Amino acid sequence: MEERLKKLNGASENLSGKYVLYCMEASQREEFNHALEFAVMMANRYKKPLVVAFFITDRYKFSNARYYRFMLEGILKTKKQITQRGIKFLIRKKTFVEGCMELSKSAVLVVCDKNYLRTQRRWREKLANLLDIPVYVVESDVVVPISLVSDKSIPYAFMYRKKLEGLLENFLKPVERIDPLVRSDHMDLEGLDTEKVDDLLDLLQIDKSVSTVERFYEGGTDQAKRRLRDFIENKLPHYKEKRNDPAYEMTSDLSPYLHFGQVSPIYVALEVLKFYPADDPNVQAFFNELIIWRELARNFCWYNPFYNSYEGLPRWAKETLEDHTKDPREHIYTIEELEFAKTHDPYWNSAQKELLKKGKIHTYMRMYWAKRLIEWTSHPKDAFDIACYLNDKYALDGRDPNGYSSISWCFGNFDRPWPERKVMGKVRYMSPKSLKERFDMSAYIRRVEEL
Repeated sequence: MEERLKKLNGASENLSGKYVLYCMEASQREEFNHALEFAVMMANRYKKPLVVAFFITDRYKFSNARYYRFMLEGILKTKKQITQRGIKFLIRKKTFVEGCMELSKSAVLVVCDKNYLRTQRRWREKLANLLDIPVYVVESDVVVPISLVSDKSIPYAFMYRKKLEGLLENFLKPVERIDPLVRSDHMDLEGLDTEKVDDLLDLLQIDKSVSTVERFYEGGTDQAKRRLRDFIENKLPHYKEKRNDPAYEMTSDLSPYLHFGQVSPIYVALEVLKFYPADDPNVQAFFNELIIWRELARNFCWYNPFYNSYEGLPRWAKETLEDHTKDPREHIYTIEELEFAKTHDPYWNSAQKELLKKGKIHTYMRMYWAKRLIEWTSHPKDAFDIACYLNDKYALDGRDPNGYSSISWCFGNFDRPWPERKVMGKVRYMSPKSLKERFDMSAYIRRVEEL
C-alpha cells in the first residue's frame, strides 16, 4: 500500500472529526480498490466510521447523456455493494472540490483516488491547499504505481516493458478487503436518495444530443466481469492472431469499464492467469495492451503537460509534419463533415459511425481513423484537435490517458521515423489499400451498418 500512497499536505488529523471521508472519483468500484481499503484502514485506526462520497455535476465539458448513463449505472451498483459493508455512500450534486470541502468540515482526513489528467490533478491539489486536515491520494488505476517505474516520461513501450520486469510479480496480488469496525450506513447525512439512473440524469443539464449506448454497454463491475468471462472463454485463444482484424470483435471490450474504474486491471490480469499461463502468446499480447501500453499512457499523461495537444508530440514528429503542410491535400473536410462521417473513404466513415453509434472504435481502426485526419486537414494541429474532440465527445473510453496516448501515437509519439512521403512526412502511414489487403473490410462495414 505504501507505494500507492501519497499525502498531499502536511496537515494533522482532526481527531474530533466525526468520520473518515473517501471522495471516490477514478476508482468507481467496491472490489480491488486500494483507496477504499486504505480509507477503511484509517477509519479503523481512529475508531471512526467511514463515509464514501461521489459527486455529479453538469459543469464539466463533454458532460453528456452517453457518458453519464454508463457511469451512473455503475455507481449505483457500487453504492449498493459498499452500503452492504456497513459504509455510508453519498451521491451529491456538487463539483468534486465543492463536495469534498463541504463534507470535510466534519472529517478526520480525506482520501482520494489518483488521477493522471490535468483537471482532476488540480482538483486534488486545490483540495489539499484549502484543507487543514490530511489529504491522501491512493493509486489504484494501474498494476504497478507509475512513479515506482520511472520519475520521467518514457518514450517507448519496449523501455516501459523492460522497467516493469521484476516489478509485476510483486503487484499482481489481490487487494485485501478490510471490515469496518464502526458502521456508518445509518448516519444522518443527506445525499441523493434514488436507485434510478433516470432520476439522477433528470437533475443534470447535460448534452442529450449524444445518444446513450445501453444497447451495447451497461455500466457496472458485474458487467465488466461478464465481458471478461466471455473474453477469456471465447476470444483470448484467438487474441494474438485476430485482435487487429476489424472484421472480428476479438478485443476484450473492457476499456469503458477500465476508464471509469469499474474494474481493476489487477483483477482482470489475475482472472486471466487462473486459466492461462503467463507465457501463453495470447496472454502476453493481451497483457501488452492491458499493462504495458495502458500504464505507459498514464506515465505519458503524468509527465507530459501537453499530453492532449499537438505541442506534446516529439520534436521530430512536429518538424516532419510541418515540413509537409504545404503539400497538396486530396481532400479537406470540415469538422461537421468529419463528425457525421461524410468523407469519400468508406472505411473511415465506418469507423466514425461505429464511434457515433457504439461509443467505441475497433482498436486497429482507431489508429487508421486518427491518421487519416492528418491528410484531410490544412495543418496537423487541426487534425490532432479534431481527433481529441471527437474522441472526448463520443467515446465511452474517451477523456482517458489511453485515448490521448493513442492519438499521440498516430502523430508520431512512441514511434520512430519512417520513410518520408507526402503530407505524412516521416510519420507512419496507414492506407485504405493496406487495410483491404490485410482484412475483409466489407465485413467490417457490414458489421457497423448492422449496429
